[in-house]
Amino acid sequence: MQNTRNADERGGLVARLNAWLHALNRRRLLRRRQAKHRAAERQWIATDDPSNPPVARALQERFAALRQPAMLSVVMRECARATAAPEWPWFRGPALTPNWRVINPSGGSIAEAVRAAPSEIIALLPADCGLAPHAPMMIAEAVARSPHFALMYADEDCAAGNGGRHSPLLHCGWNAELLRSTPYLAGLVVVRRSALLALEQQAIESDSARWWDLLLRLTERAAEKDIVHIPHVLSHRIGAERVSRQLSAAHADAAEVAVVQAHLDRCAVPARAHAASTGGVRVRYALPSPAPLASLIVPTRNGLHLLRQCVHSIIERTTYAPYEIIIVDNGSDEPDTLRYLDELQSDARIRIHRDGRPFNFAALNNAAVPLCRGQVLAFVNNDVEVITPDWLEEMVGLAMRPDVGAVGARLWFSNKTLQHAGVILGIGGVAAHIHQRLSRDQPGYQGRAQLTQEFSAVTAACMLMRRGVFEQVHGFDEAAFAVDFNDIDLCLRVRAAGYRVVWTPHAELFHHESATRGANRSDEQKARHAGEFQRMRDRWSRWLDNDPAYNPNASLKNLDFSFSIATEPRVSLLKPWFEQSP
Repeated sequence: MQNTRNADERGGLVARLNAWLHALNRRRLLRRRQAKHRAAERQWIATDDPSNPPVARALQERFAALRQPAMLSVVMRECARATAAPEWPWFRGPALTPNWRVINPSGGSIAEAVRAAPSEIIALLPADCGLAPHAPMMIAEAVARSPHFALMYADEDCAAGNGGRHSPLLHCGWNAELLRSTPYLAGLVVVRRSALLALEQQAIESDSARWWDLLLRLTERAAEKDIVHIPHVLSHRIGAERVSRQLSAAHADAAEVAVVQAHLDRCAVPARAHAASTGGVRVRYALPSPAPLASLIVPTRNGLHLLRQCVHSIIERTTYAPYEIIIVDNGSDEPDTLRYLDELQSDARIRIHRDGRPFNFAALNNAAVPLCRGQVLAFVNNDVEVITPDWLEEMVGLAMRPDVGAVGARLWFSNKTLQHAGVILGIGGVAAHIHQRLSRDQPGYQGRAQLTQEFSAVTAACMLMRRGVFEQVHGFDEAAFAVDFNDIDLCLRVRAAGYRVVWTPHAELFHHESATRGANRSDEQKARHAGEFQRMRDRWSRWLDNDPAYNPNASLKNLDFSFSIATEPRVSLLKPWFEQSP
């Protein structure tokens, strides 16, 4: 007994020591990553400095090329005090300033300041921000390019008292679903005076809710092309300490939930806004009545444990009705698996379709669609496991929106680290998952691992779309993309057809990823992958190199997806950003 007790104590000590060493190694790795990111940040800020002689010359040439640049009024929002920009210590470099002036709101009233502004183009700047010296010129340049713009916004960073810049916040392109989740446009925003004056006055006491309301009202009727992101830092948050990019969205108060709900009501969107437990607002989109039949297509081959786990989790945990499951058996030959498939056919919701062709994920799913009875198609890998019981309500609600073409879920690895929170184009030459390996308490870049938003693509490990959309774009391309990139290609064709692709963190499943396929290691598999890679580059290179869900100053080599600065950004101040986009 004493020996057993001693052995247990030694075992416990070893386990604690291993846990301590693991935590120490994680801290060391984190410090190395942070040091690497900060070094890249310093290099990028030095390159981005408008006072650098080559940059200054290029900016002067661009300024000289402008014809009658629009006059600009800078209105300091949520502030009764402002300082003239040339007196700010971080205002360095050439005075690239078209005709512009700063307007101080009287008593903090933006409306009064806007009425007093002498120009049609209004730059709304937070009270604690300074304007970059080249900002007025770049705004005038963007206005000349997009004369019918509804709203413009730019990236931002922080400035210490000595003028040193740090902590850049790099925004994605226009993302309507993200704005319903959080007011992510917090820095410099450029709007039209006439549009501001046309808005109904809202009695909202909360500054944050009032700003969110303004952003929603200005953009809810605008065409996507008329909302312009200038991918350069044009404002500096004054005196701020280093800001972590890995911050949760602020928890929404009642006033903020109310402005999102009012926006949904104005847009005649049947949905309810709620404060999300992880921050921001969660919008629950109403289901049609009656709820549409969802057809879940599950390709499989052997792998009894995974298949049983997948099917059991769907049946036992899913609260949505009605649904059906079409299991596509791609040549299973293990007796236990075959017996299980036979047993499943006693459930009226489940049908087995035998398809013994050589593995072709795209073809297996395409062939199953004509067998489906549902209005909604759900492509589900056999190695997923349901976590949130209302996952299907969440995804169907989004998929039934007329402007939404595909919906993706939040997927977790078996060790409870993040596997899928949307797909970023360009990583590795084609695409890769964002925020991979984050733990549940890590919010991701600007909280984006916890917020509903749009992406260019999501994974088909769990993806929903209306049957009509799938048929409109002719389904998966089984000839070009038998195994890899078929879901990315499908999503890009959905986007090209004018639909949005939405990812939701509120539908959660485990994804015991590719457990039945193994790695692409044979020469044949390598050759197949290389061919599919090149076909993606040939077909979509313009999109792959310019993902609106990402920022062209962010790295395409960063596999942990902490949105680190690129050492070689895809835009620079040497020429207009819109001439550098692929």
